[in-house]
Amino acid sequence: MALLETHDLTRRFPGVVALRAVNFTARAGEVHAVCGANGAGKSTLMNVLSGTIAPSSGSVLVNGEKVNFITPAEARSAGIAIVYQEFSSIPELTVADNIYLGQEFRKGFGVVDHKRASSEAHTLMERFRIDLDPDAVVGTLGVADRQLLELARALSNDAQVLILDEPTGVLSLSEQRNLFEVIRTLRDRGMLILYISHRLEEIFEIADTVSIMRDGELVATREKGSLDRKELVRLMTGHEVSDTEAIVDPLASGKTVLTIDGITSDDSRILIAEGEILGLAGLVGAGRTSIARRLAGLRPRTGLTVQLKGKPLPSDIAGVLKAGLVYLTEDRKQDGIFGPLSIPMNATAAALDHFSSAGFLARRRERSQAATLLEQLRLVASSLDMPITSLSGGNQQKVLFARALLAQPKVLICDEPTRGVDVAAREDIYRLLRDLSKRGVAIIMISSELDELIAMCHRIAIVRQGVVHSVVANEDLDEHKLVLAATGSDAA
Repeated sequence: MALLETHDLTRRFPGVVALRAVNFTARAGEVHAVCGANGAGKSTLMNVLSGTIAPSSGSVLVNGEKVNFITPAEARSAGIAIVYQEFSSIPELTVADNIYLGQEFRKGFGVVDHKRASSEAHTLMERFRIDLDPDAVVGTLGVADRQLLELARALSNDAQVLILDEPTGVLSLSEQRNLFEVIRTLRDRGMLILYISHRLEEIFEIADTVSIMRDGELVATREKGSLDRKELVRLMTGHEVSDTEAIVDPLASGKTVLTIDGITSDDSRILIAEGEILGLAGLVGAGRTSIARRLAGLRPRTGLTVQLKGKPLPSDIAGVLKAGLVYLTEDRKQDGIFGPLSIPMNATAAALDHFSSAGFLARRRERSQAATLLEQLRLVASSLDMPITSLSGGNQQKVLFARALLAQPKVLICDEPTRGVDVAAREDIYRLLRDLSKRGVAIIMISSELDELIAMCHRIAIVRQGVVHSVVANEDLDEHKLVLAATGSDAA
């Protein structure tokens, strides 16, 4: 008997049907991947299963019993836990207090027992090999550690079903391998793992069964052994998609656009030319994002001197943007989106001066240019007037990418630009980056996917402990050498 089933599950939102009579079945003791392009309905299905939203019609069964979750707490009580792509932890609390939020341990007079929470959290994370300090304040953690906290929080309940939504987006290679070992252990204990990812190589490594969604419908469920990458992409998109990797175009000799002093281990100067794509490679926590945020004026530039086209780069955010340096954040929920605003208003937020005259905003021109760019990025939305929070995570990323491009950058810093983006949209982003490069825009690209850096970048800077240790030409690297360099191995 199936552990989890849905019968004719349908969910309607104003102007759109997000799920259309989905009949889904998954067994205990398997890793069941759920794939699909952005906006296919994966997140909506997971939100229904986890009690976040109610279905418009249809039913959900757990162990053959019909359930009707009104709240996420009811789903957790039934044994369904979810780790969202976006973080839900409270920055002001400790790791332990976040893990047991809503199920606090109490001592005399109902006082919260923080010491016991810390001890229980330590035992939990030791059991699942999660390397976090239970007493650390969450606001001091990096993105990767906050992702691990979300996993620990889900595992704190005796779950039968664990839903993982893009769990490896910010994890290093070693952390990914550790996560996969945890997943296999949980599967072997009889747990059902629902695994959502756009990284197809992960699907073929970790999944036993694959369900493919498209336009709110479940189009196929296959055993992994009966699928190859080409067939999976065809089922996801409804058409053939080129499976060729992006290859960076040769760099024409161009003038220096960005000069950076004080960021290398040997005090050498980094020069980035017009049209050059410079990759930042390193392990999670190496300091790549810290470098990007210092350049963008989001953190103090102590010890750092930056010039853009021969002029000192302002140190404040507004001045940096006006000078022509645009930063595309890795954490869209925290730093990127304006939740209540419409899709075009989010897309144009960094370029309002381009759409205004005499202090008045030209809404029609703003909407037209945003719509054109979003169409190129294959945004999935029933209406541009929808708030950005109504979009899937991948489609929110596309809107932020459009925002960066509409700001007409001279230098574009992309921090994990393809995180949570499907196969077809990833190709569009690669094409847009190459087009920007041809037009003379200098690009700094941060990515945890080493093959992506090698395919897209002219040179790659190796970052360790917040400092650039070397800058290597693309043709001198492969993934193995890049891993060795990132870890500081002598063999590199």
